[in-house]
Amino acid sequence: IYIYIYIYIYIYIYLLSISILWFMCIVAEGGVASLSCQYSVKRFGLSRVCWGRGCGTFWCNNILVQTDEHGVISTVEDRYRLTGDVLDGQMDLDILNVRRTDSGPYCCRVDIDGIFNDKKVIMNLRVDSVPSLSLQINVPVLSLSLSVLLILVAVFLFLAFKRTFSSEEPPHIIYEIRMRRPVTENIYTLD
Repeated sequence: IYIYIYIYIYIYIYLLSISILWFMCIVAEGGVASLSCQYSVKRFGLSRVCWGRGCGTFWCNNILVQTDEHGVISTVEDRYRLTGDVLDGQMDLDILNVRRTDSGPYCCRVDIDGIFNDKKVIMNLRVDSVPSLSLQINVPVLSLSLSVLLILVAVFLFLAFKRTFSSEEPPHIIYEIRMRRPVTENIYTLD
């Protein structure tokens, strides 16, 4: 019976001590996936951090990027980059030119001193394929669109010509008529 109590206490302490956060990230194929992870350097000091394709028992599985306790970064491939201020605890991972095979879980693990104190951030990345662009023209819709466009152009032209050839007198002639002065300019005699 003591062994069961010991296991129960061990599991309880383990679950309370480890900080695990779960997130989801969706990105289009060929884009950049930004996976966020941060910790307080003021509170915990500069710590070792890893990003991997999963969280192992003591460290990341299939390590992609990791730092040591001095902030030195090592990476397995140029597509994986830490962004943000590493010395300030900003450990965001950018995955460039994302592929469909990049889908799945990612683990950021911060090695915090003490037993069962590690911080884990688990991000599940989903890479969606880019939809192929194809030009499809629906003939009835196209003819309707052209008809509406032609009607709008005709109305616009009608209004423009109506305004140009309206019977209104220019403002200076209206002024002259109101003041009952004879118009002396722009007078022509037709033979």
